[in-house]
This record gives sequence, C-alpha cells and structure tokens, in this order.
Amino acid sequence: MTNYSDKQRVDIAKNEYDDYKEGEAVYIDDRNTKIGYVSKVVNNKKTGEQAYIITDGDPKVQKPYEVNNVTVLYQGSTNPEQIGSQAGEVKRDWWDNNKQILNNIEKSYKKPNTMFDPTKQIASIL
Repeated sequence: MTNYSDKQRVDIAKNEYDDYKEGEAVYIDDRNTKIGYVSKVVNNKKTGEQAYIITDGDPKVQKPYEVNNVTVLYQGSTNPEQIGSQAGEVKRDWWDNNKQILNNIEKSYKKPNTMFDPTKQIASIL
C-alpha cells in the first residue's frame, strides 16, 4: 500500500469528479505522481452510483492476478445547483435516495424497532 500525504489524499479525492476513460492514467501532485490507471468506469444510471476503479498497472496489458493495488474513487452527490445542466443526476443523487430514506423513517415511527430493506442504492453494492 502506498503511503500518501494528506495533501495527496485530497488530490486523489478531487479526481472523483474528473471525466476518465478506461485505460487512462490518473495523476496527482500537478501530474507528477501517477497513482494508477482506470481499469473500470462505473456509471449506474438506475442507482446513480458513479466510480472509477484504479489499478496499479495498465489494464490493457496487466493481467488480473498481477494487480497489487486497487483504489476506488466514488463520486459524491451532484451539487443541487447543477439541476439545470444535470437534472437526471441531481434527481437520482438527492430525490431518489432521500425519498426511500424518508419513507423508512416514517415507517419507523409507526413500527419502532423494525428492520427495513436497504435502499436501492445500498442494495446495489451489497
């Protein structure tokens, strides 16, 4: 495992919002440090999940058993102020997620101590 400084970890987190393609190199430190290559782009339109799977070698030539380090960059929710340009993303990230959570909270008042099914978004990663 690579030991990154706090500043480098912030740089890595900022990469979550970039637009990468599979096979593309991912850098930090003003493009001076390569953290790996995008081996998979996750963009689940149903749940809103967006992530990049970063591996230590070029996925075009590296075999799965040769991978030593994996970094997963999950994109956070789209800013609600971007509703004009990314309405579908904002709806999935805020309305669809929060509606299910709110429904479970309302049900919990009627039936305390009840276990509820996970939201679609959580169920997709289980």
